[in-house]
Amino acid sequence: MITVIAALAGLILGVRAEQRADREEKRAAELSQKAFAEQVDFYRTPSAVVVMNGNPRPAKMRLLLSGRHLWWDLRSLEPCKQIKIPTDSLRASLRIQLPSVQITDEELPSLWLEFQDPEGRSWVRTGGGALAPSTWKPAPLGVHMVDLRETWNKAPENSPICGAP
Repeated sequence: MITVIAALAGLILGVRAEQRADREEKRAAELSQKAFAEQVDFYRTPSAVVVMNGNPRPAKMRLLLSGRHLWWDLRSLEPCKQIKIPTDSLRASLRIQLPSVQITDEELPSLWLEFQDPEGRSWVRTGGGALAPSTWKPAPLGVHMVDLRETWNKAPENSPICGAP
């Protein structure tokens, strides 16, 4: 009888240990997936939007005004680089491509940064800094895309995320 009880206790403990190991493995995988995304950031100043890639690999990015179905293709930001985008340039690019569409200062805080990691997973970082998985979709008809080939997009600076001053 004691042998049966000991065997059952061993079985229960073994199952619990396996469940715990599975949870820890799943958590480690989630952290690993999110590690790339944690090194991508952006913030707004009164006159510019700064986008940073603190990873050792490039990241495909775009800025979104999701409520308006507008986006700016930032292409692929190099490793450990940042770009500073004057808000006047955002507006000017939009005016050139879509003269009838204007964005206001009140809309700029709702900008999001959407990007893809090297594994093809998509992420979005909101203006408040929150990070969440997203679904990268090509712009369907009726969604306005501005492809920025501005000087600031061609000459990124070193990113402070990677230790640059």
